[in-house]
Amino acid sequence: MRLSGARTIVTGASSGIGRAIALEFARRGAQVVLASRNGDALNDLSASIKAEGGRAIARPTDVTDTTALDRMVSTTVDELGGIDILVNNAGIGMHSGIADAAGSDVEALFRLNVLAAAAAIRAAVPVMRRQGSGLVINISSVAGRIVIPRIGYYSASKFALTAIGDALRLEESHRGIRVMNVFPGTTRSRFGENRLGIRGRAAHQRVPPVPAEKVARRVAIAVERNRRTVYVSWLPDRIGVAANHVAGWAVAGVLQRWARRAER
Repeated sequence: MRLSGARTIVTGASSGIGRAIALEFARRGAQVVLASRNGDALNDLSASIKAEGGRAIARPTDVTDTTALDRMVSTTVDELGGIDILVNNAGIGMHSGIADAAGSDVEALFRLNVLAAAAAIRAAVPVMRRQGSGLVINISSVAGRIVIPRIGYYSASKFALTAIGDALRLEESHRGIRVMNVFPGTTRSRFGENRLGIRGRAAHQRVPPVPAEKVARRVAIAVERNRRTVYVSWLPDRIGVAANHVAGWAVAGVLQRWARRAER
């Protein structure tokens, strides 16, 4: 798939990885629809993209509101004529032990990270079926490959998003619809500041973060090379996942020590 001219929806586009992806895709010629609750940030991003000669449409949307989400998708089709790429990026983190988390936080986490992404797929995929082509990009996490203590509910939400993407690929590939799951590690953004649960640095944040712009470049290159799985860094992301696969006991030992130190 070429990004030039691609009609693209990016959820959670107001900051972090979503903002970086919108900018990167627009620089490569994509027409981007920017969705998030922060209208002011979307307008600023839209203006930046247009100043560089790109096309962007700001659509303030609460993606956990199915009616608002459907309206945003419908408006995109009306204005651009279709949807070539859906980037399911909107999400939130959570730092808490499994037994200590507030129930309301757990529900809010899954509502945004899983249910809203699934609703976006249900809204966009019928459009892609009519076109006979399309790409769904799910921004998962390395935590969607390795269970990490103290962010276990977040890990679970990203495992769920990954499974949704894998199942969607099996179900829709014969209709020309592709699915890409992206697994960033710790990323330099405001994501950690806005998470639910405990304040302060989580154990996994000992790993140096990568810029959101690096994630965006990796995703853009992967789109143009028809990748289905994207890791941002070899170390610790890809190597960590591989180590967990072949020597899970050793990785679990390290993570258990992190968890114990976090309780001190």
